[in-house]
Amino acid sequence: MILKTFLIFIVALIGYSDAFTGTSLIQRPLVMGMLTGLVLGDLKDGIIMGGAMELAMVGSVSIGAYIPPDMVSGTILGTALAIQAHADSAAALTLGIPIATIVLALETAIGQPLKLIFVHRIDKNAQDGDTKAIARNMILGGYAGKLPGLVIVPTAFYFGQHAVTTLLSNMPKFISTGMTIASGLLPALGFAMLAQMIMNKKVAVFFFIGFFMVAYGNLSTTGVALFAALIIIVMYIFVERKDDKKGQDTATEPATGQTTEEQGDGFDEF
Repeated sequence: MILKTFLIFIVALIGYSDAFTGTSLIQRPLVMGMLTGLVLGDLKDGIIMGGAMELAMVGSVSIGAYIPPDMVSGTILGTALAIQAHADSAAALTLGIPIATIVLALETAIGQPLKLIFVHRIDKNAQDGDTKAIARNMILGGYAGKLPGLVIVPTAFYFGQHAVTTLLSNMPKFISTGMTIASGLLPALGFAMLAQMIMNKKVAVFFFIGFFMVAYGNLSTTGVALFAALIIIVMYIFVERKDDKKGQDTATEPATGQTTEEQGDGFDEF
């Protein structure tokens, strides 16, 4: 049990190292769920539960002042506790989403002030010209901001496993049914959040084409992706190249007295 707890801590440390490793997206639920399942000896369920969490949090992207729930702690604990209790992805979602929200609140209340301490130390290091101290404090400050998650994840896994297992085993059927229904609604909410950010009149028609292909054509996601690739190729060949050729045909020689901007030299988009 101690070994598993230590490995869970390592998975959390990897997830919280995302910015340190160059924004590699290793903190996404799909990766965290897979690593958690690997640690607990159930890779298949880890991938399935991580995928379910990914669908629910697909629109959880930090934009401006918005900070999404802590996906690392929510995915690791939701997946780990559900696997230990021999539950399904609905239980992982039900456990993971509240955990992610609570840890986010603790990181805001505790982690951010700790990070500010290191920010001020970095300011002093910059005045002193100590580049090694700047690098060291930047790394430590990044992990200090995630300290609540680094503490809660292994602690909750070690002490909460038996309590969660007992709770899920004795849970009434109507509650488990509600969890299953909620697990179906959360991915829809995640897609709605994502669509709100990217949807416009140019891409909306393609979204609905893909939806109707799946709903009425019984196509798999792979099939839709292949059709999308073909549409991109067709649009490039018959639309983009046609526009480029038209721009070249309408170009006028410099002798006409027109300026370079009026000639349309093919780089207008820049």
